[in-house]
Amino acid sequence: MSVVPIPLPCSAAHRVRIASVISPLKRVRPRVPFYELSAHRVPTLWSLYRGLLRHAPGENIRFRVRMIFRKNQHTVKAHSAKEQLVMGHKWLETFKRAEQGDIKFQNVLSRYERMIATKREKTAWKRRILEAFDWEAKLRSRPIFKGSFIRPSLDNKLLPRLVPQPVHITGMIVRRRIARERRWEQREILKSWAKDLWYEGLFEDALLKSATVDTDRHMKGKWNHAEKRAREHLALAPVYMGEAQSEWRVPFLKRLAELKECLSREISRHRSAPPTGLLLQGKQARREKVANKTSQRQRERSGEVTAATIRRRRSAPPAHVRELMTPKQLLVDRAIREASEGGWSGAVKAHMGVHMHMPEKWKAEGGWEDEEKKKLLDDMEREIRAENERRRKLEAFPFSE
Repeated sequence: MSVVPIPLPCSAAHRVRIASVISPLKRVRPRVPFYELSAHRVPTLWSLYRGLLRHAPGENIRFRVRMIFRKNQHTVKAHSAKEQLVMGHKWLETFKRAEQGDIKFQNVLSRYERMIATKREKTAWKRRILEAFDWEAKLRSRPIFKGSFIRPSLDNKLLPRLVPQPVHITGMIVRRRIARERRWEQREILKSWAKDLWYEGLFEDALLKSATVDTDRHMKGKWNHAEKRAREHLALAPVYMGEAQSEWRVPFLKRLAELKECLSREISRHRSAPPTGLLLQGKQARREKVANKTSQRQRERSGEVTAATIRRRRSAPPAHVRELMTPKQLLVDRAIREASEGGWSGAVKAHMGVHMHMPEKWKAEGGWEDEEKKKLLDDMEREIRAENERRRKLEAFPFSE
């Protein structure tokens, strides 16, 4: 086995010199992230960020600088942060040169300012349009109070019936129903436990009585001292009867009292008087509903096609009734479902006895309501026909006159 030689003193000194030169060059991983070091935060915020805002040539470029810093404020990778800082210092140098009078950079930044302004305006309009769409969707599904109510019950007081019904009202009623079912189940469990406790007390009472009788009967027997002490302890320390039974029943009675209080609140909720303000709101809602329906029918009669008009047109008799109807009956049924009260539809509705807002309108359109007007219209018709006949003859034989 070879022996390792001891290094010379000069060699050891040389190694120490090399270590002293290399050690400062070793990479030391900091214990704190770079974005929490003052060496990074102070130059970035106080020199770069404030310098960019101070030397930016326009408000839109300042807005862009703020957005970029806000977007990259959570960057945790060192190389990504370095790239962003290099770009930021490049921008700062560009802003300073434009501020000093460089025409090229002034033109570039002016074009960049206009481009950002156009993009901001486009984004603002897009946001407005989306907000308008969201508002329209909200209006389509907004709850409407038509004047009817949800009757009071154990789960709710008198509530307005909204169409569509809000989710939080449905959730409140459902949660209260589930909670009531759980309380009833817990009440039955507590009653069964109390009954078991009562049976345990009876059993213990009978056991203690039998133990006392056996003790008196065999007191003179050959029991050892341990058995006598066990009998005395059993006779003097009841577990489920007397005061012990009362202590066992305290938590049961307390919880049953809480359940009874919950039931009394539900009964008071069911028997609560309806608020006067809510009743007045319901009456006003019913008035507005009648007014809206009247206005809708008036707009339909004037020629406007509404969603209700389309639904009524698309409706038809049930399939088993439609199967037995003749084509003429189907045509009459279609005319009855029209919103018009004049012309042929009005005549069909009047013949079938359908209630109309203006029953005589279909007569007035043809001039049949007034005899004088009918005679005047007939005379005008004859004159027009005679004039048309004369013109046809003139066109056929232009030199006959």
